[in-house]
Amino acid sequence: MDEAITVIAEGLKGLNNAAVDLIAKGEYDEAEKMFKTAEETSRLFSYGSGVGMVRVSLANLSIMRGNVLDALTHIEVATEFYPPGCDREEACALQRKISFMALETGIEKERSGDLKGALELFERTLPWLNEKRALMVTEEIARIKQYLK
Repeated sequence: MDEAITVIAEGLKGLNNAAVDLIAKGEYDEAEKMFKTAEETSRLFSYGSGVGMVRVSLANLSIMRGNVLDALTHIEVATEFYPPGCDREEACALQRKISFMALETGIEKERSGDLKGALELFERTLPWLNEKRALMVTEEIARIKQYLK
């Protein structure tokens, strides 16, 4: 069984490397398809670390595309699938970074009048903010909700 897992892990690594090559060529859609194939394979064999690795890659791809909401979704899944340890800590650190990016995007949306978009981003980032920032964002969420009533 250990040999089978090694073969699967090597295959997933090959898919991941091919997807990274596609990203370098600007072929984001094709790279995303490869990542999703790797995720499906990881799920099929109950390889949680594989799912986590793919979702971190998809989070990074979403950031490159400028979509912080998708990035947040991908990194949230990654942290669920990684076992405790180095990779999970790396995913959690990336989640905090993406959350901060999402917070900044939410502020920009609020300034431009997209209150629903700002609200969604603020609510999604709230669990990853430090106490002081979380308090400020909670107050802003309440203001936006009151305004949108």
